[in-house]
Amino acid sequence: MVDNRRIPLELLDPGHSDPGHWARFEARVMALAGPELARRRAARPLTVGDVLASWWRLLIPASVVAAAGMASLLIPADATPGAGIALEEALVSGFDDEPLPAVLVADQVDEVAFLVAIEGGR
Repeated sequence: MVDNRRIPLELLDPGHSDPGHWARFEARVMALAGPELARRRAARPLTVGDVLASWWRLLIPASVVAAAGMASLLIPADATPGAGIALEEALVSGFDDEPLPAVLVADQVDEVAFLVAIEGGR
């Protein structure tokens, strides 16, 4: 059998008869816990982000200097622009025959000579 009577729990609430009880309770607890919370906040371990933020005035210029130093080591000093090989030279290097444009110099193109030049025969 189920008992349908309600048990009044409002009497267990300390703020039932005093409307400002919980606001005063919170203020009192925070005032008493304030020094301990401040001590814990000051005693927390530093993170990598905290250390980097404290070193930003030294870290950024030092990293720029280090990057410039590494770049100077990677770029060879004797490199001169334009000392590379031309495309036409790269295409015909290692071949004894004349390059294909030599066949097409004449005013009239000989198709047979052109086909022979493409096939590699003479």
